[in-house]
Amino acid sequence: MGVERVPKYDIPTVKVDYVFIELDRMKPHEQLVQKELEAFIESVTGSGLFWKPMLLAKIPGTEEYLIVDGHHRWAGLQKLGAKRAPSVILDYFSDDVKVYTWYPAFKGDLKEVIERLKREGLEVVEDPNAEEKAERGEIAFALVGEKVFAIPGGLEEQKKVSKVLDEMSVEGKIELIYYGLKEDAREDMAKGEIDYVFIRKAPTKEEVMELVKRGEVYSPKTTRHVLPFNPDKIDVKLEELF
Repeated sequence: MGVERVPKYDIPTVKVDYVFIELDRMKPHEQLVQKELEAFIESVTGSGLFWKPMLLAKIPGTEEYLIVDGHHRWAGLQKLGAKRAPSVILDYFSDDVKVYTWYPAFKGDLKEVIERLKREGLEVVEDPNAEEKAERGEIAFALVGEKVFAIPGGLEEQKKVSKVLDEMSVEGKIELIYYGLKEDAREDMAKGEIDYVFIRKAPTKEEVMELVKRGEVYSPKTTRHVLPFNPDKIDVKLEELF
């Protein structure tokens, strides 16, 4: 899936109270990455311990929960036949909970990337105003580097871009990096460490909730949630989750 460049935050790690929530009451908001799912299953079955609690938020008007963090833990436990998971319930609409996005960037052959995007049925057109359009949510992505391109569309087009980048990364065609801040991407671009970055509008918390209520999901690494704390490790035996 690529390397993450995570912004530095002074966020405390705290011991948390958790409750057991049934897996079938949890709803994802992003697509899964098969390699991350397999890595979790290997880890949890090898250790026999579930050490990182699910981070959930109640979906208004329902008895279900948005998965804020833990998509692969949720899917992995389901695949193993588990029924529940230790979970921390967040006050999602608190000002202390922030949602941003990740900005995919690559080092590699621009022409080859564009060809692969077009092969997926995507338009890629030069547009000096593409970044502003992307920030307003009028297009799927702006592709920004030496030149600036617009990729029209919305959620489905973003999924296609994510698919192409993931495939090309696995094939070794590009070096894929996800930036938490586009300013960091620009800095690395100036140093020649990346060639292009994909810019998009960050979803709002309201948009995330509405998406989940419709039963839809974003592409992987669309949301980047920042919380007022990092939960400390827990030691729950895997057998307790069945």
